[in-house]
Amino acid sequence: MPTLYKPFRGSHGISRGFTGRDYRTQHTGVDYRTPKRTPVLASAAGVVVRSVDLTVSYGRYIIIAHSGGVFTLYAHLDKRQAGEGARVAVGQRIGLSGSTGRSTGPHLHFEVRKGRNNSAATVNPVPLLKGSPPTVTELTEPTGLTGLTDAPGAVGAAVVSAPEAAEVTDVTDVTDEPDTREVVEPGETVEPGEAVEPGGVREPGVAPDQ
Repeated sequence: MPTLYKPFRGSHGISRGFTGRDYRTQHTGVDYRTPKRTPVLASAAGVVVRSVDLTVSYGRYIIIAHSGGVFTLYAHLDKRQAGEGARVAVGQRIGLSGSTGRSTGPHLHFEVRKGRNNSAATVNPVPLLKGSPPTVTELTEPTGLTGLTDAPGAVGAAVVSAPEAAEVTDVTDVTDEPDTREVVEPGETVEPGEAVEPGGVREPGVAPDQ
């Protein structure tokens, strides 16, 4: 398993902790009280396998595949700054935190998944994190941003040379397994007062992140 670091620098408290793998009744990640547009950093070197603009559940989010079958997820982003296929170094900026999707305020929802890329494989990330990530030189001319339209001039999203990222050499077999919370269940309606982004899908049965 790769060494994992907090997905930001500095100190931000936890508003909601990890409670379990069943998203219907439990919280599958950790919510950090990051102010809007806080730089979000790669927890370890790896390859971006998902970079999604909007869902009602996670909002804008990014998933990175790391060595050892580990995945990290960064959700409710205000802006994505790394596209699918980009190789990123530990501590490299991949986006800005926000409050997109099903969220009651600015924060960063962070997940660690072991063995497969699905919320049912999540584990409590807090005991695994080694503190703030090392400083990296951010790149000014990002590449590998296939399908990324919301981050012109983004910093730190280019393909980089990183030993652990190099271990993730083949992502063709890395699949983002369907997560039922990202589809609209038959007969569901949006709850009163719940904001739904255009084109989004909603997460049934789960209270908004804090």
